[in-house]
Amino acid sequence: MILVSALITLILTAVAGYLGKTKVKNSKDFIRGGDGLGVIGVTSMLMGAIIGGASTVGTAQMAYKHGIAAIWFITGVAVASIILGLIYSRLVNKKNSETLPQIIGNTYGEKARTSSSILLSIGMFIHINGQIIACIALFTAIFGIDVNITALMVVVLLVVYVVFGGFWGSTLVGGIKTVLLYGTSIICGIILIFKFGAHKEIISFFPKNPWFNLFSDGVFEDLASGFSTVVGILSTQTYFQAIMSGKSEKVSKISAFIVASLVFPVGIVCTMIGMYMRIHFPGIVPSEAFPLFLVNYLNPALAGVSIATVLISSMATGAGLTLGISTMFVKDVYKQLIDKKADDKKELLVLRLSIIVIGIATFFIVINNQDSMILNWGFLSMIFRAVPIFIPTIFAIFFKDKIHKRAGFYSIICGTLASIIWILLGLHSISSIYIGLITNLIVILGVSRREFRIKN
Repeated sequence: MILVSALITLILTAVAGYLGKTKVKNSKDFIRGGDGLGVIGVTSMLMGAIIGGASTVGTAQMAYKHGIAAIWFITGVAVASIILGLIYSRLVNKKNSETLPQIIGNTYGEKARTSSSILLSIGMFIHINGQIIACIALFTAIFGIDVNITALMVVVLLVVYVVFGGFWGSTLVGGIKTVLLYGTSIICGIILIFKFGAHKEIISFFPKNPWFNLFSDGVFEDLASGFSTVVGILSTQTYFQAIMSGKSEKVSKISAFIVASLVFPVGIVCTMIGMYMRIHFPGIVPSEAFPLFLVNYLNPALAGVSIATVLISSMATGAGLTLGISTMFVKDVYKQLIDKKADDKKELLVLRLSIIVIGIATFFIVINNQDSMILNWGFLSMIFRAVPIFIPTIFAIFFKDKIHKRAGFYSIICGTLASIIWILLGLHSISSIYIGLITNLIVILGVSRREFRIKN
């Protein structure tokens, strides 16, 4: 019954993703849904992209191992959603930028645009792998399917969700996912609190330290987890794309605030599940905490739908990131460096081909990393998404006339190199996200001051 209900849910959702093809007439429809989405559409796309395996399976996994500190990731997601509404919604009515690197390029030049696009794509690609690993954990824990076969199935579904319908496919899948995910979370929360009294059991079972210590890994390290999530989301093409798809600034702002209010309860429930499973199943693989809770404590039919929902969550997030990478490749690399005269039809073809290539690359990476910590992929991804993008974009939006053109390019390169070197040196007492962003800030201000002084 679990397998049957899960497969039915997955098939129906795949059909919804494919039906998005009927709404795609040109590359603009594929990338941003034609810029005419209302609150439901923008909320669906944003929720579909922002809540995935890292927020559900990954949060439960982290809570199983470290306790309440797992809430940092979802807290960062909620805060970032609010800031998305406050900052990027201001650009909606202008409609003069399709990608974040394009904003950077308009201020700092083509070299800055291309380099930021490539680095941001790498960071987003890292996160896709984390989402797929979360899906693999579900399949292997519940159905006992071979890892390689599981990875192939998941990647194919991810590609199907987005390669036909693009933005519209992701939006339709995101809407279905939002309803199913919230229903699953409410049911799990009710079972935990009212049937099992899990909140009382968790409080009485675990010692305060480290299980109820938000800074169990150190203040700087744990704050960096939330902070890197915030700046990483603000620096990700997919979420920017979702905000820019709204038909007005007001629509996009309201949608972002709705998402912020929706995501946090999901994180609370997943954290409780992880800690509850640690009490009753102390010997399991941590990544299996969430799926095994669904199997053991929900009605089989409902468990199948819930498992499919988490799979859809991971794949929808991965699909959104894949769409973001392909969009940046076409707009910031292909049309700028390879074929500047490419027409709309050719753009659409290259978009779809790049999505397939990303899917193939993802398959080969995840089959060799299926035992890694899911949230580690998320946090690593946030670092590589945030460092090249966040500071240059903020200055491009708010201080464009006060920053020299060369400063953005140097900031992108130096900040990223500083973070990589910091990681390679193993200096974990201070997170590399701080080092990269501080380097960004120093370079962008220092180079601008020097260039303006020379000019004057």
